[in-house]
Amino acid sequence: MQSKKIEIVVAISITAIIVSSVWLSFYKSPSSEITNFEQKNTALTLSSKEYAIMGSQMWGAFSCSVWASHINDTNEAERLFLFGYSKGQTFLKALKADKIEQKDISSEVPIGVTLSLQGPTEEFILGRIHSLSEEEALDEVFKNGNDFNSEEMQKIIAGNKFRDGNCQLVGK
Repeated sequence: MQSKKIEIVVAISITAIIVSSVWLSFYKSPSSEITNFEQKNTALTLSSKEYAIMGSQMWGAFSCSVWASHINDTNEAERLFLFGYSKGQTFLKALKADKIEQKDISSEVPIGVTLSLQGPTEEFILGRIHSLSEEEALDEVFKNGNDFNSEEMQKIIAGNKFRDGNCQLVGK
């Protein structure tokens, strides 16, 4: 039982390191894709529902990024993370500008996003959202009921979730 706990701690630590490195590489050198997207949407001219859907797209992209990272597909993990981050930035800007109606938030935005909207800065809030989506995305990957999955089984489950979630299509 003790060795299972150690395996889980190691797996969580490795995942945290990978996510941190993706986060740092993004933070130090923002991609031109994101910059171009933000420049096109600085006027915030989309509908309330379109902005609310961005909250869902962010959550889905972050989850997919975590699964890609867990199956060691670092390029896809980074692409999905950056897409989710971009959608999240626009979503938060629209939310702050009161461009999203409550009915659209209730119907389109995942509860994990709505529970994480407090914080001093946009980056802090996005970090909270990513952390919660990561925790939820890996919950079934790491364990089955009260039993922890082997590392091999974790990779299989993460790969299945990646495929079942159509993650390769997110952001394309």
